[in-house]
Amino acid sequence: MIEEKYHRIVIDGTPYYREYYMGSGRYGDDLYTEEELVELLLEDVIEDTIEVDPHKVECAIRRIANHDDRNLIRNYLLFLERLMEN
Repeated sequence: MIEEKYHRIVIDGTPYYREYYMGSGRYGDDLYTEEELVELLLEDVIEDTIEVDPHKVECAIRRIANHDDRNLIRNYLLFLERLMEN
C-alpha cells in the first residue's frame, strides 16, 4: 500500500506534485510533473511484467490432447478477453 501523500501545486497554470508528510506537515524535496509522478508511483506498485504471446498460447492449446479440455481453455480465454475489454 502506498503510504506517501502528494499535494498538487500549480505554478503559472502548470500542475506539479510534491510529497507531503502528514505527521510532520512538511514537504519532500522533489517537485514532480504529472508524468514523473505517475512513473514513480507505478514503480512502487508494479511487482512484475508478464508478457503473453498469443501465438505460443494457441500452440500450447493445440497440444492438449482432449478436445473438451481444449474447448474449455479456449472458452476461458475468450471470457478473460471480454473481461479486459470492460
